[in-house]
Amino acid sequence: MSHGVVIPTAQQRAEKILAEERGRYRHVVRTRVRTYDVDRQGIVHNAVYFYWLEAARVEYFRAIGLPIERDTFVTKHRFVVAHQEIDYFVAAQFDDEYEVLTRISVVRRSSFVFDQLVVLVDGPLLVKASAVLVHLNPATNAPERIPDSYRALIAEYEGDRVVFANET
Repeated sequence: MSHGVVIPTAQQRAEKILAEERGRYRHVVRTRVRTYDVDRQGIVHNAVYFYWLEAARVEYFRAIGLPIERDTFVTKHRFVVAHQEIDYFVAAQFDDEYEVLTRISVVRRSSFVFDQLVVLVDGPLLVKASAVLVHLNPATNAPERIPDSYRALIAEYEGDRVVFANET
């Protein structure tokens, strides 16, 4: 018995996400699927997307003006992933050209939320992901307030596309 409920397909959901969200992203990294990204099924292995997302987050930090050096995330800017979500829509294949769109949507006291889309160039949405990163004190590994200097870089880059949550 049908109750008239229409559940959108994955393709319909992906198209809606792209239509509604793509314009919110300023940062884009473009590259191609490499041979080592592809599994025996001929598609990008699901875990590989996490590497792509992390690499794009590092490039995002560089783009907003955070100096990136060999020990940047060890001794200077300790950010660790506390939570990550991913929705897969279409599988990429060898030599596909794709873009990773990255933004920070929310900044809290000691954490911020990255939103990311992986899209085939001139093609469909492959992945929608989000990650919560926590800023840690490099000496104690305890959560620490995100410095005002980082907040200013994020605000300047994202403009009104970022929310600074109440810290109380």
